[in-house]
Amino acid sequence: MIQPRMKEVLIMAAIDNTPKDLTIKTIDPVCGMEVTHGETKLVSVYKVQSYRFCAEGCRRAFEADPEKYLEPKSKKKKGWFGGFLARLTKVNEKEFGCSGAKCH
Repeated sequence: MIQPRMKEVLIMAAIDNTPKDLTIKTIDPVCGMEVTHGETKLVSVYKVQSYRFCAEGCRRAFEADPEKYLEPKSKKKKGWFGGFLARLTKVNEKEFGCSGAKCH
């Protein structure tokens, strides 16, 4: 049997051995951007699962219709112009966030 003080020491040793640079990253379900857990406060809980977001606009869109963003995407051919627009949208969302470029 481990004595109470020994339990505290074992717990502290386990905490001290965790990597200091450990970062947990997830993907924003709306725009697909990578989000770091400690850097965002934009969180929504749906069906006992928490989701993190890069921008308030993404969080609002998700909360309006979560199933739209959680259902698997179908792999349909977009054609060359559709593919171009998809890449352009992804780059713009990465640069400016889901809410778009800010004017002022």
